[in-house]
Amino acid sequence: MKYQMVYFDLDNTLLDFSRSEKEALKLTLLEYGILINESQIELYIEINKKWWQAFSKGLYSKDYIVRARFKDFLEKIEAKRVEYSEAAEKYLKNLSNLAYFMPGAEEFLTKMKLSGQKMAVLTNGVRAVQEKRAKILKLDRFIEFILSSEQVGKPKPDPALFVEASRLSGISLSECVYIGDDPEVDFKAAKNAGTEFILLDYAGVYPDFEHNRVENFDELYLKLSM
Repeated sequence: MKYQMVYFDLDNTLLDFSRSEKEALKLTLLEYGILINESQIELYIEINKKWWQAFSKGLYSKDYIVRARFKDFLEKIEAKRVEYSEAAEKYLKNLSNLAYFMPGAEEFLTKMKLSGQKMAVLTNGVRAVQEKRAKILKLDRFIEFILSSEQVGKPKPDPALFVEASRLSGISLSECVYIGDDPEVDFKAAKNAGTEFILLDYAGVYPDFEHNRVENFDELYLKLSM
């Protein structure tokens, strides 16, 4: 293989976060007797995206945004009888128990592991949630470790996560590549760390991305093998 170490983002790169997110949100609101519709789910997704972008910029802590997003969302859908902090905790618990591979991811990881490739995960996600979902899917079959931004105190695109990963792996970042689905945060994080980057663009929504880009795991495997 081309690289000494391959690092992956987790959500919507290896794991289908979008599916887990929607299911967890529905389950959480049902606990309060509220049945939400698709437009409300899309509203939550946009609110959540806004808060995570603020987190990536270092404006708020992770503990703050996981509650603030629910306060924001519940106010907009006028769910006045739902206490937002409690709902936020219930959501994280539900999310922790919902884990699905992206299409082709498990087969891809199996091939990579059989080839002898070293792999690990670097994520901005909530550590307890990511570790539980990884455990459900037995990701340790494939990867050396999972490292969350909580463990280094700074989120991507700050390079601190990569620096710590290099320390743990003993492999220079110049000999690694980072695979992610976000052409902003993931790309900037890799660039800041001096690591190559490949955008995994499943939906084909970034056709004009000017750097390495693939749309599925077959293409990714070929690029990593070249």
